Amino acid sequence: MFKKYKNQDLDVNFWWKRNPKTPHDHVKFITEQLGKIESSSTHDGKRKAQEECSKYLMATKHYILGDTEPHPTPEAIDELYMAMYHADFFYELLVHFSDLEFEARKEVMLIFAMCLRHSKDNKLVTVDYLVSQPKTIHFMLATMQLALQNRGAHDLFLAVGNMIIECIKYEQLCRIILKDPQLWKFFDFVKVGNFEISTESLQILGAAFTTHPKLVSSEFLNEESNMIKFMQHINKLMAHGSYVTKRQSTKLLASLIVVRSNNQFMTLYINSPENLKLIMTLMTDKSKNLQHEAFNVFKVMVANPRKSKPVSDILIKNRDKLLKYFERFAVDCQDPTFLDERDFIVQEIESLPRIVSSNVETIVLGSSNSPKGE
Repeated sequence: MFKKYKNQDLDVNFWWKRNPKTPHDHVKFITEQLGKIESSSTHDGKRKAQEECSKYLMATKHYILGDTEPHPTPEAIDELYMAMYHADFFYELLVHFSDLEFEARKEVMLIFAMCLRHSKDNKLVTVDYLVSQPKTIHFMLATMQLALQNRGAHDLFLAVGNMIIECIKYEQLCRIILKDPQLWKFFDFVKVGNFEISTESLQILGAAFTTHPKLVSSEFLNEESNMIKFMQHINKLMAHGSYVTKRQSTKLLASLIVVRSNNQFMTLYINSPENLKLIMTLMTDKSKNLQHEAFNVFKVMVANPRKSKPVSDILIKNRDKLLKYFERFAVDCQDPTFLDERDFIVQEIESLPRIVSSNVETIVLGSSNSPKGE
């Protein structure tokens, strides 16, 4: 029977109809198998419990979807959800997640996503439950680091990462994630050598900071400590990451500083001469895509009518080099919005004073004063 499950052709109804299960049975049987996986002293016993858990999880998914015989009533589905909440179902699954088979983890991901979407009386019932019991979200975040500490657990990292991304879609759950100190660790996860881990971490950070702009501005980037810490972390990724890391990090930064409600963070970032040096360096990268992402930050710095003196001094000292650079920057681009922005920035640079003191630092914009081709 298990081999058929592996090949996705198991007739769930056949074995489920022999002894029809109540909504509570679905949760009870799965939690029982989780306990057997943990307590089993033999390899065969553990494997059998894993197989049974896989079957029950798949059957539960089909029950929620309503494609079992007989079809469950809406009341029965509601009863199933209540049983899950009462048993701390997803917390228990996360505790034993590393013991589940690969296909079973996929079933958990699907069931979790479906539960998050479940609504009753215009309320997202599962979301409300997770808000009232935030330990599940906190443990979900902690699981990511635990996964990296175990060799061969990258698939576990990716599976739980997908569940975190699902949570971020809901503002109430995203608030919990933003306030959890473990979120900062994802900046370190990005720097892990594995491409999939790095990409997943970038996706989580991007989703956390951009899905709910008002939430981020009012409850995260409204604190100076968070702003400074975020700035330090994002700069490290832009300065020392891989190409993908640099591009996605720069894109994330650009998306944040153009949000009007993030004005305090924008002001802090664009008035730093060190930040300007970093962005100008990224504008000389061989990748045209990265040049464009860096330009989206640079244009805000140049357009700022209240530049700090150190920032103004660097721009003035590099005036001629910048004008030379923009003669060849994105000459093949046909996007009218981008062309208007580039022309405006060139005009702003042309309006800078020509005479400056000789002790102001010059930023080298490539050996030919123009970006290289990709």
